[in-house]
Amino acid sequence: CEREGYAVGAFNINGLDQPGYLIKRAEKLGSPVLIVEPGVMEPYVDFEDFALVTARAAKKASVPVGIHLSHGLDLEQTERACRAGFTSVMYDGSKLSYEENVKTTRIAVEMGHRFGCAVEGELGALGSSFADIRESMTDPELARDFVMRTGVDILAVSIGNAHGFYKGTPQLDFERLGEIRRALMPYGCYLTLHGGTGIPGDHIRRSIQLGIVKICIYTEMCHEGKKGIQSYLNAHPRYTGNLDIPDMLAAMMEGYANSLEDCAKMFMSTGKRAGGLGSSTGEKTPPNLEAGPEYPSLPAENPGFQGNGVYWDQNL
Repeated sequence: CEREGYAVGAFNINGLDQPGYLIKRAEKLGSPVLIVEPGVMEPYVDFEDFALVTARAAKKASVPVGIHLSHGLDLEQTERACRAGFTSVMYDGSKLSYEENVKTTRIAVEMGHRFGCAVEGELGALGSSFADIRESMTDPELARDFVMRTGVDILAVSIGNAHGFYKGTPQLDFERLGEIRRALMPYGCYLTLHGGTGIPGDHIRRSIQLGIVKICIYTEMCHEGKKGIQSYLNAHPRYTGNLDIPDMLAAMMEGYANSLEDCAKMFMSTGKRAGGLGSSTGEKTPPNLEAGPEYPSLPAENPGFQGNGVYWDQNL
């Protein structure tokens, strides 16, 4: 991604009908894609069901597809995602003290690498709006120490980005991002930007130039999906038959897919069929038997990474 100047979109789902629909739109665009289940969605979408459905669609796809856990709530949940067959997992220890974040993220990295999963960690805290994030941005020197001690393959940074809709215009700290990138260059760690909804296109492009290779989207997709439902209900206010609900859900999915398309174009990932983080295509990664900083992660280094969780071994 970084060499070719684009980022892979990471798109959250909240239902099992969505992975296939999103992957089809990514195929149309020739764009690598990460299909993501956030940790908070596990009570609604079972990890094994999600991995199975997404793996089936990925194996038929003409573009690289990764299956990712975002904001894993604890080590036990992160392990469940690894066992289910996710190709990459995020353990989020950002709310812990720094030393506890290092300790638990290192455990997550060692565990993830045993399953052949790339592992993402977070340093700094993302706010829920633009107003509450200025004091919790990622410190470049702490980022260097964090990556060195944990061995994470991907680092989620806080540089003025936030989850949800922004209150005002986002102001990303590009100087800080550049410092983080320079600090991490010896470690081969990828950088990811959460809270992609609402960030202007010129900010996105500048972030990519400064090393961001994965950008997370959810709020915008939900907004467009809800608009699709509202438009359908406005046009069909009365029940007309058995296809009402499927047609309404298709209108929602069209909104989701249109959001993916807009983002892929902004992330400059269209026409990049051969690339992507945590790809579902290519040679299978050898087992990583010595996880941690001393052993560079093969999932992170191999652009053709294929996860070896249980579902990937069943030759679906």
